[in-house]
Amino acid sequence: MKISSNQSGALTATKNLVDFDIPAGMTYDLSKSYMVIHSSIETTDTHTAATGGTAQYPQFSGGTGVYNVFLNYSDLNTGGAPVTNRNFKNKHLVRNVSMYSQKAGMVEDIRRSDVLQYNLDQFRDDVDTKVNSSYNQISSLLGANAQNGVRWSPYRRFSPEGLEVSDELDREIRVGLSEVMNSCKNIWDGQKYGNTRVHAELSLGSLVVEPRLAASDSIWAATDGGGGIARNAIVAGAGGDVPGVTTTRAYVSLEDAPFYVSQKIQFTGTIDGTNVTGFVRQIVSIEHLATGQLKLLFDTSLATGAFSATAVTIKGVDAATSAVNFDSAELVLYVTQKAAPPQIAFTTYKTEEDSFAGGTQYNHQYYLESDVQNIFWGSRVRDKTLGFEQAISTYRIREGGQDKTDRDVKHGSSLHTSRISRSFANSNMRIKNLSQASMQNDSRVSHLLSTDGQAMLVPLFMIGETCEVTEMPKLLDVNIVATTAFNLITLFKQMVKIM
Repeated sequence: MKISSNQSGALTATKNLVDFDIPAGMTYDLSKSYMVIHSSIETTDTHTAATGGTAQYPQFSGGTGVYNVFLNYSDLNTGGAPVTNRNFKNKHLVRNVSMYSQKAGMVEDIRRSDVLQYNLDQFRDDVDTKVNSSYNQISSLLGANAQNGVRWSPYRRFSPEGLEVSDELDREIRVGLSEVMNSCKNIWDGQKYGNTRVHAELSLGSLVVEPRLAASDSIWAATDGGGGIARNAIVAGAGGDVPGVTTTRAYVSLEDAPFYVSQKIQFTGTIDGTNVTGFVRQIVSIEHLATGQLKLLFDTSLATGAFSATAVTIKGVDAATSAVNFDSAELVLYVTQKAAPPQIAFTTYKTEEDSFAGGTQYNHQYYLESDVQNIFWGSRVRDKTLGFEQAISTYRIREGGQDKTDRDVKHGSSLHTSRISRSFANSNMRIKNLSQASMQNDSRVSHLLSTDGQAMLVPLFMIGETCEVTEMPKLLDVNIVATTAFNLITLFKQMVKIM
């Protein structure tokens, strides 16, 4: 069953709320149900008609190109140095989420679900899972590899060989309900709980359009994996009309080749006195020769005469404009004949946020509900930054006036690791990665460590601690010594709810 969002029209960075009403009377397997955001990326060309040069050899041959553009996470608009290229999962797009039942009231209401899920995922996912997710989520690497691959957009269908044109594609961004709310890992009795509403606020403004294979992309001059031959090098012309060119570099795999049918490329150099620098042509055919080289045929001949392979080079063209469209949202519900359990139990979270920028000593007291079992605490530099990336030197936590440890806990120490492991075990969550570093997707590869293999590229500074379930509420004291002044502090209090 598909249910459209109550909000009509396209979604934007500011029009980012979605509500879905689940009808009563049927039974649903919410663990198999998911939200869908229909999206597309549009680009425009500056030169769609042949202009400049001569009638036979125009500077711009015209036509509409297909551009390799994709979505990436960025907090560029918040000021300061941007945080980009995070290994960003679809579920991290959900900023706040809640579910309300007509007969049972509020089921879950989780603020800053994006921050919570992002930081927990860094410990719950092993390295293989982190790398694999970089190939099938929003900021996908789709096709790149550690040595020489090109990062291809999942919003395009590329034709690397032959005559078939490349296409622009719409894409579904799917977020499983069970990925953001633990109550949705169950069979849901619509007759017992009545009409139910799922509400979500989406961080659509965190997604920006980025190009690959544009004019400034370093991959054109890169020689890695190609026997020292750059991708922009072409074989010298012997004279006569130039309807196409042949690459100097041989390609064993077309995935490594930065060319596709419908692509626009531009030239640098001279052909028999004709300066073709800035000339643009569109590829209409690609032939993979027996030598491994690629023969590129253009929509219009480039010029006439001979040219030097070292003097004439090629590279990509920038789109005139690019924009992402979030056309609509819907909820896909899985109706089942399975019997719903008489009651469901699940863990959920309450969130407290604070702002603090007055020094490196942080002391704060929180109200702790009686049924809180675990807490997860950390600080971020900016609102959109998902990871707890502000450095902690030492910390100490007291619950109800009693210290949780007999000494200050140094970040990264065995004691710190032990406290995090205890909190995850007490949450019935399995830790698969204690590297305390998030993944970063760059233009070519998703990686955990810096290029020298030593320092953490994106370290995390999360505090995890167990709490006692008591009859009465109590106070939680947090004392932090940091290397820099803290900014945005977030505390997630985990508890069990039974319905």
